[in-house]
Amino acid sequence: MGKGIVEKLSREYPLDITWVGYELRPERAAEGEKLSNILPGADLKQVFAHYNQAALEYGISINQVDFLPNTHMALMATEFAKDLDMFEEFHSLVFKSFFTEGRDIGNSKVVVDLLVSLNVPREKAAAILNDPVYSDRVKKNRNDAVNFVAGLPTFIIENKKKIVGAQPLNVFRNILDSYH
Repeated sequence: MGKGIVEKLSREYPLDITWVGYELRPERAAEGEKLSNILPGADLKQVFAHYNQAALEYGISINQVDFLPNTHMALMATEFAKDLDMFEEFHSLVFKSFFTEGRDIGNSKVVVDLLVSLNVPREKAAAILNDPVYSDRVKKNRNDAVNFVAGLPTFIIENKKKIVGAQPLNVFRNILDSYH
């Protein structure tokens, strides 16, 4: 959803974007967690209907999932993709894989396959998931942003204003207009 917002707003405002992968729940088990455990008693169909209503404005469809993955490996791979100047492509693949296809982006095979689809050799893709450099970057991103982030996505504007969650475009426009 973040990318859709940025694409629309960048046509109207001069934006200087820095994407930072943020591991919201680093304590999540490696196999992920059932959504029903995270939101006990919630009507998940209604929750996803709300998400899809918000996503319509950006041309995004979100399928209902029943679990949330441990995102550490996907975020490590994202840091690697940044090094290759392929962040946008990889981020889109991860988003689509999870939210559209329901794939477990916490599974190393899925993450490696996503990197391979961007022409990263399989051995190299697998190796980065064990590279402490990328794990350390993910941890640093979290430490640097932990005081700013209350939920995902979080947009920080001019290091002053914060927008949390999927919000309508007019929320962003109102804040950006106050700076221009």
